[in-house]
Amino acid sequence: MKDLQKTRKLVKTSFFIAVVTIAAVLAFPRELTGKEWQIYMNSYLITTMGLTVGGAAIGIFFGMALAFFKFQKTNNEIVNMIKDVVIDEYVDIMRGTPMVLQLLILSVVIAVFDNYWVAVIALGMNSAAYVEETVRSGIESIDKGQMEAARATGMPYRMAMNEIIMPQAVKNILPALVNEFINLFKETSIVGYISVVDITMNSKSLQAVYYSVKPILFTGVVYYVSVKLFSFIGKRLEMRLKEND
Repeated sequence: MKDLQKTRKLVKTSFFIAVVTIAAVLAFPRELTGKEWQIYMNSYLITTMGLTVGGAAIGIFFGMALAFFKFQKTNNEIVNMIKDVVIDEYVDIMRGTPMVLQLLILSVVIAVFDNYWVAVIALGMNSAAYVEETVRSGIESIDKGQMEAARATGMPYRMAMNEIIMPQAVKNILPALVNEFINLFKETSIVGYISVVDITMNSKSLQAVYYSVKPILFTGVVYYVSVKLFSFIGKRLEMRLKEND
């Protein structure tokens, strides 16, 4: 069985390398100058990755906070109802409207910020809605008896949530969080609508300069390789967590 798994991994890796090599050779924009390559890599490493990491940080923090508050109950039923309605409506609005529209609206509403930071906030707010639903499903997947047992021992709700429920929930939802990070990485391709020059916007400019589709095709290869790398890291983290079970 182990030999079969090793063979399968070797075949998948070889196929991936072959596909990427062929695509990169065919799509490689040889006409770009050294300065243009420097700008291209900066637009990827600094802009695209910065937007992804910044948006993911906001999305995970805000999304987890929303999920936590959704499960936090008070003695006032009216307050509980208002809280649940506000959170549910926020999630529905973020998931029910196009990301481009959210980006454009936010660029007008908070015009005091640089467009780069507007894009980070917009990506984070959109991601938070999906993270909240992911975390909520992860919390609900944990046996309710664990919370009841923790509360029976006198442990406060917040401590029980942080120490017992959330670590187990995060382990269950890690693949979904990695997928959200990947989706966020690809969503950065729309920030050009508010004049933020990411790798996609930069490749479109190069296409217009050289009248060649190669810069855009090569950008597709860069996205593909990046996603494969993120998926690999996510699987390694998942395996590491399973080892600690």
